[in-house]
Amino acid sequence: MYLPVLISVFAFSMIPGAFANFQEDMLNEHNRLRKLHGSPEMILHPGDSIEGFQFIINHLATEGEFEPYERDGGPSTCKTLEDPLNCAQQWYDEIKDYDFDKPGFSDQTKFFTALVWKNSTELLVATAKSPTSNYNFVIAGYLPKGNIDGQFEENVPRLINGSLSSGKLFQINIGIVLLCSWFISKILA
Repeated sequence: MYLPVLISVFAFSMIPGAFANFQEDMLNEHNRLRKLHGSPEMILHPGDSIEGFQFIINHLATEGEFEPYERDGGPSTCKTLEDPLNCAQQWYDEIKDYDFDKPGFSDQTKFFTALVWKNSTELLVATAKSPTSNYNFVIAGYLPKGNIDGQFEENVPRLINGSLSSGKLFQINIGIVLLCSWFISKILA
């Protein structure tokens, strides 16, 4: 009698975001993408800094625009009509414009390089919804700061095995949930 409940709880707990908050979900997404390059996992930055980040993103969402990116540790920013968690993938997708044979800073790849920067080990991230539109705003900061001239080659590693075949854990877990549901229905029938 308890077996179906236990299986369902276990299966749903495997789905990223089922019981987590935005910051934890964004951290997991960052770590999934960093793993493709062999960059170490990050942790959420401990302390009160997140309150300052939340204040900034609330202000930017109200204004509707971002300040220009500053190379000396400026945060990654995203304005989207989609789920704010998709911002990490949008930043990562700049990889298509990054030249690993000529490593260095580029406005077209600044968010990708910041996301996979090996020496960055802590993540600050916040989101806010615009009060006047359907846009979601996201801001992410990395510590220690990345995008430092002369350090791109050692901090922006190539893809491991040269492919993007990692797939989404979410899709696999939905399959597990469906399989468990089917199995439970057969047992109880």
